[in-house]
Amino acid sequence: MQIKNTTSQQIKSYFNNLDEYIKTLGEPVWIKYLDLGVKVVRLISYSEEFKPHVEKQLTYVLKDSVNNFDDTLVIWKEEDIAALEQKVDPTFNPKINHRVRLEQVLTKTKQLDLQIYNDEYSKCKAQLDFNLNQKVFLAFCPNEHKYYYGVNNLEPEEFIKQGHIFIQLLNDIVKTPVSGIVHGAVIGWNNIGALFCARGQRGKSTLAVLSMIRGFEYVSDDYLILEKEKSGVYSYPIYSIITLSPRMYNELYDELDGTRFVSNNARKDKYVVNISNFHDRFKYKYPIKFCLFPEIVSDKDPSIEPCEKGRAIVQLIQSTLSQTRDLNDRDTIQKLYNMVKDFDFYKLNLCSDIERNTVFLREFLENFDKRERKEFAEGKILVDVTYDIASIINRETYTIYVMNKFATNVYENLKRGVAKKLIIEALKDIPNAERDIEIFDSALKDTEVLDAKEDLTQKPNINFEFIEECNGKMSFIEYNQEKNIELISPKKENKNELCIK
Repeated sequence: MQIKNTTSQQIKSYFNNLDEYIKTLGEPVWIKYLDLGVKVVRLISYSEEFKPHVEKQLTYVLKDSVNNFDDTLVIWKEEDIAALEQKVDPTFNPKINHRVRLEQVLTKTKQLDLQIYNDEYSKCKAQLDFNLNQKVFLAFCPNEHKYYYGVNNLEPEEFIKQGHIFIQLLNDIVKTPVSGIVHGAVIGWNNIGALFCARGQRGKSTLAVLSMIRGFEYVSDDYLILEKEKSGVYSYPIYSIITLSPRMYNELYDELDGTRFVSNNARKDKYVVNISNFHDRFKYKYPIKFCLFPEIVSDKDPSIEPCEKGRAIVQLIQSTLSQTRDLNDRDTIQKLYNMVKDFDFYKLNLCSDIERNTVFLREFLENFDKRERKEFAEGKILVDVTYDIASIINRETYTIYVMNKFATNVYENLKRGVAKKLIIEALKDIPNAERDIEIFDSALKDTEVLDAKEDLTQKPNINFEFIEECNGKMSFIEYNQEKNIELISPKKENKNELCIK
């Protein structure tokens, strides 16, 4: 349930009630600090169970004392997220709130997630978020630079489902006009830093971790902080953990001597490992000199070549904002784009020999001044298709669009020049296909995502497995400043959520 257009006075009341509840938890059990480079955070914990998670994941940036701090993060184990809603405001009790009861009836749900919005804070990101499904509470009081995080289950395998600890909160904390968190990796040689721009399963983590083991300078894998100054773009580490597939963990086991196993990620497809024994390789405020776009290929040897920036930039920005839930934040999209747009981009083709890949990358960095350089003409529409899903950024409006597999398949046919009528004919047995393709084609033109001429020699290539996987429904979502809009809809609006205004 979403509550929008909340007044500043209401928000103030919610936080006053929240602070009164926090007092009932007693005295803090410990206070520590996180030195994130661009910000220092005071961490106040009311639950001892948080301590091992903080110490294992944030070892490098964790401090016992500092001279000054910028923001405060209050954390505790919350036994009942649903009850917390009513402690923040008693009127959220369904017994006295007709709108809440109506929502329960419509959704056939006894307990409701609750997101409270205030336009002065953000139109697209809740200021208080009660997630009953994940049993997590997040909130931010900007007047006091104070963040709140209550979570129910702190068992290692369950807690790790949330991913890297505090990632969404730290994203909000370090977000300034010139700094922010990115989902990527940074390693380097002789002060020449490479920013890896890639989604998961592309060899990024294996290469970054093995490079660190082999003596490269290291900032982070998965998440790091970027800051732009007049002299360049710099990176800061956050986490002292890495995540590897079980196969790569076993392959690198002897090389990881001295590391500590933290947990699997509950799905058991990743192992989380603390690498504080490699802190001597970590670099603080490390300069970025270029961007790498790694891809696993079947070639015998690795290779590297200048590449277009568009696809790599989309992967860097879209994967970052998906993790931090900022897909609607055009200011952040613009900031991240401007941070990396002037770098040279190189596609690194990785072979099956991980040792050879690392040696090759070191040779490239040692001869960095002699690298091949090439200019590419970049359009305003940047497109990445990975795992059969299209992600798109308009670099003039800083809007993100995402298609499902069915829509991506149709889009790629249209992009090849396949006539729309031939695609419709191929999908004649799919309910509403003609209507949806007409709407889709119109939306592609309205958003300027597609500008292709029909080539009558091209035959449609339709993947009916994608259609079945998507239940015969195409999806083309625009993430704008206020909400997510499904563009393949007769009325071009999304009515999946009931909002209380």
